[in-house]
Amino acid sequence: MTYDLRCESWIPWRRRSGIVQWGPPTALVARMSGPDADPVVAIAAPRPDFNGALAEFLIGLLSAALQPANEREWKARWDEPPTEEVLRNALDALPAAFNLDGDGPRFFQDLGIADFADVELAPVEQLLIDTPGDQGIRLNKDLFVKRARVEQLGRPAAAMALLTLQTYAPAGGQGHRTSLRGGGPLSTLVDPRVDAEGRSHADQRALWYKLWANVETAAQLAGRAPADAPSTLALAFPWLASTRTSNARAGGRATSPGDGHPLQAYFGMPRRIRLEFGDAGRCDLTGRDDKRTVTGFRMLNYGVQYEHWHHPLSPHYRKKPTEEWLPVHGQPGGLGWRDWAALTLQPSDDALREAAAAVRAFSRRGTDVGVRRAALHAFGYDMDNMKARGWVESNLPVFVCPPERARLLHDTAAALTEAASLAASVVFGAVKEALFQSADNAGGDLGHVRTELWSDTESAFYAVMHDLAASPVDEYTAAEEARRRCAVFAGVLRDAALAVFDRWCPAAGLEPAALRRRVTARYNLATMLMGYSKLGEQMFGLLGLTPPGGGREARAKAKRARSAANSSSGVSQTTKRSSRKKRSAKEGTE
Repeated sequence: MTYDLRCESWIPWRRRSGIVQWGPPTALVARMSGPDADPVVAIAAPRPDFNGALAEFLIGLLSAALQPANEREWKARWDEPPTEEVLRNALDALPAAFNLDGDGPRFFQDLGIADFADVELAPVEQLLIDTPGDQGIRLNKDLFVKRARVEQLGRPAAAMALLTLQTYAPAGGQGHRTSLRGGGPLSTLVDPRVDAEGRSHADQRALWYKLWANVETAAQLAGRAPADAPSTLALAFPWLASTRTSNARAGGRATSPGDGHPLQAYFGMPRRIRLEFGDAGRCDLTGRDDKRTVTGFRMLNYGVQYEHWHHPLSPHYRKKPTEEWLPVHGQPGGLGWRDWAALTLQPSDDALREAAAAVRAFSRRGTDVGVRRAALHAFGYDMDNMKARGWVESNLPVFVCPPERARLLHDTAAALTEAASLAASVVFGAVKEALFQSADNAGGDLGHVRTELWSDTESAFYAVMHDLAASPVDEYTAAEEARRRCAVFAGVLRDAALAVFDRWCPAAGLEPAALRRRVTARYNLATMLMGYSKLGEQMFGLLGLTPPGGGREARAKAKRARSAANSSSGVSQTTKRSSRKKRSAKEGTE
């Protein structure tokens, strides 16, 4: 009997009551209403990367099984989610692509059994992306993430680990391909259950609404597929056929969107892997007993090499309008309001950045289903080539509004972001100037100086966005309000930057030379933040504000005019005094 992931209880679901229950994918829609209602509200896997990969897999699975033809059918499912029976029948109608074991095609595993006959068995823990590699173990560098943490996995955890590796696969040495979006891509899902203030919508708390909000219609799938892309659903699951290997010397080739069904974006299989099953035992990740465990796996290089795919759950960027779109990846420092505009808003004329297709679709869907404020769940690995530096995860607010207002939000957010970035660089330089005799002698990690400024201004930024999105006034008045808000934010930025400087550079107990450096650095920083220096004028310009006195040139011109006026006045007074003296002398003579 094979382990069919369509019907086995392999996913841990958390219900509204807080209970965690293991169940099949159909448990997603169980007990959503009625007297015993206790809907599923979250996935409760033992690792955050498992949660992310499972959410993406389920979105692809729902897109494949329920296949809404257009937005009208999508909304019908929103208004009336399927029952367990309806979803079960839809899953059963899919190709037999979900068996984790057995002699036939295996879930996310290579079909060519004979190719693995002489391949050495790798420990199962190497399915986990953050596990130290062979070189790290050989050089004894596994200081924080230890080796031999996991020696066997139950089938549920093995399925989750395999799915996660294939979805986010990092670089892994010669011929070991990265995921369809490269190593450690950033994913963004709209969560309509939570508004901009973090409050739950009482009637839409079920996880179903979060997953369904990001599901693609058949029309969307067709829109991102080339004209010659195959429409056979089986080609969405690459493990149903012999692997399209990518070793050019052996006749391999890359896999482009024209070589597979567009749904393969959710089911990419870059690694050639075969799981090795053992006897019954206890899973080292979940602590649950299973009749069969996975003790290792075999892997070959030169698996599927994906090129030119546009993933619907990832934001994209490019350096030039003529270049190819590339998926955004997680970065050190996590996600914050500096990333907000690029991840949530899509101006029509931005040729270098693009929010995820799912996010752009919900900017239209939100109005149809009565959701004006939601959350953006962004997550992914921060990778340094083959090494996982960390898992990045954050929830950012999403405002559903008309295109004209979205444009205003984007432009205002871009202005505030650029101004804060400039201020962060200046306060960083001021701290170094105050703490060290020479910037070249600066020691330690001062990167948190910038991070603190972003953190301290986050609530003020979102307050501006919230008010602009919710304002009922016309667009001209809203633009005026945006300018006023930018002026207020300039004050918030000034106070926050000076507070960060003061925390890093306290004046108490300093020797005279150090105190002199500190006073000078703070004075220069304050001058900039008030718009009096060149950089200060630049910051004011970004915010659409007029620097004090109209700017340095205007102030200098006014000063020259005053000097000329004073000089002219001085000459005039001298002439008058000379005239009086002449008249007096003449009168005295007479």
